[in-house]
Amino acid sequence: MPYVLGIHLGATATTAAIARRDGSRWVAAAPVPLAAGPVVPTVLCKVQDGSFVAGEAAARQELTHHEWVVRGFTGRLGDDLPLLVGSEFIPAQRLVATMIEWVADAVAHRQGHPAEHIAVAHSASWGPHRTHLVHQALAQLGLSDVTMVPEPVAVALDYAAKQRVEEHEPIVVGNVGGSGFDATVLRRRRQGFELVGPPLDADHPSGQDLDDEIFAAVRAEFGDRLDAMDLSDFNQRAALAHLRAECVRAKEALSHQPGVQLRVELPGIRTEFALSRSRYEQLARPHLERVPELIVQAVQSATLSPDDLDVVVLAGGTARTPLLKQLVGERLQKPPLVDVAPELAAASGASLAAVQVLSTDTDQGSVAETSVLMRIEGSDDSFEDFDEELAAAPRPPIDVEPMPLDPPDEDRARRMKIIKLSVAAVLIIGGLLLTYFWPNASVGGVLSAIQHMRS
Repeated sequence: MPYVLGIHLGATATTAAIARRDGSRWVAAAPVPLAAGPVVPTVLCKVQDGSFVAGEAAARQELTHHEWVVRGFTGRLGDDLPLLVGSEFIPAQRLVATMIEWVADAVAHRQGHPAEHIAVAHSASWGPHRTHLVHQALAQLGLSDVTMVPEPVAVALDYAAKQRVEEHEPIVVGNVGGSGFDATVLRRRRQGFELVGPPLDADHPSGQDLDDEIFAAVRAEFGDRLDAMDLSDFNQRAALAHLRAECVRAKEALSHQPGVQLRVELPGIRTEFALSRSRYEQLARPHLERVPELIVQAVQSATLSPDDLDVVVLAGGTARTPLLKQLVGERLQKPPLVDVAPELAAASGASLAAVQVLSTDTDQGSVAETSVLMRIEGSDDSFEDFDEELAAAPRPPIDVEPMPLDPPDEDRARRMKIIKLSVAAVLIIGGLLLTYFWPNASVGGVLSAIQHMRS
């Protein structure tokens, strides 16, 4: 059955959703697993043959081949300096395109054929220059007909597919991502949504901030054990990585459970650490209290007031946190709306944007206005699990690229020519003076000097 693919490329996590075509109608968007679940880390690892693996398979290589693993490349898009991956400097846009290609191939393998169209939900901070760089990198990989959609627009499209939003109605989308927070005011249009005012971006609060708070609570209990760890030992590095993963799991569980037990397995100790929701909320409150204030700033930047808003939508996994919803509701005097799976909302909205592109009656929609549309060619490459092969593989070979040579400096050559001619003129005049005042001077010697300078 034909389908379109929506991808949410987050700074720390990537998700995907598809919408199927059933005859002349489209079935509601649904998340699609990329590995063990619908969420995979936004991580790439370069392997021996020069290709990349992504997601959990790449993250598992960080303990043994960290120099070939790269994270955070979405935030480096547009930088002049490329990222060092192993022995190669790679521009961020190539890494972004590689992650998108990996998701498209994974879904095509699962569905049996490539998508009719792909839409990618990206950071609201990306402007036309950055999206153009991604389109160029995707074209080099053979992927075209890809629509780029700002993440808040994708979230708003997902919300509008479930709840009616009147035309011209303003809404605000707040997203607590893994590496930061953004808030954007949008207005409903017939074909979609348009941004009202500039998006507000902040490095804090973030999901990682909350992970760090839980890890700090564990450190307060087991600090001596953690300080004694030898991180040059693989097993101890693995134990520390496992503990960090437990902190992430605890944060997610505490959004719907009154308490959680963290498994603590360190050298010489194997136990559990109990963390209640009330204790977690005490740790998280200083961070979460910033969210409603940042939302208000975004609303004011759009020359609106909180009273002008009809809807406040929260997205991102942290949006499940009961304390966050309480704080936003109290500050804005209206309860925020949170999807059952807020971490998947942007991917679902991206798939709806792809549906709009293919629909004959939505040629002038908001997606088309904020995107550069290209043509897509499906890939026949099969999606394989390289985990075991990668773990046993030696380090990738070193690729040495020739150093680019600068073009000749024509201005410098012109200046040197003028200098030589000037010196020659001086010598000629000097020779004439010598001939006039000292008739016995050797004219041939003077001419020889002049000829030497001109050559």
